[in-house]
Amino acid sequence: MREHVPRGADDPAAPVRPEAEADAADAFAERARAEHGDAIRDLVAFGDSVQGERNIHAEAEVLVILEAADEVRERQLERLAETVGIERGVVVSVYVLPADRVDAHDEHPLLQRAFAEGQSYV
Repeated sequence: MREHVPRGADDPAAPVRPEAEADAADAFAERARAEHGDAIRDLVAFGDSVQGERNIHAEAEVLVILEAADEVRERQLERLAETVGIERGVVVSVYVLPADRVDAHDEHPLLQRAFAEGQSYV
């Protein structure tokens, strides 16, 4: 098994690169579009990763809205987020929702925050 260096540097105690969260969001978006693009209505990175608020708790938050509910695809996207997070040394939190649920609850604070401050990839 390959050794994982959580910070992505030669020194595991080194601080997270300032752009690590954005890199993780970019990597997740690219791979999600390549693997699931036909099913994705919206893909938005938001939170600290796009606001430039880097801290010790590196995290990238991503909202993925699917055209239709699809539990298999949802699990695949969750696994992809975990994989990208491990590769980049940050936590990638992914929220996968079907479009009809988003449309019915468009005033939800998470959705409003994501669309207000986020970076759209789709």
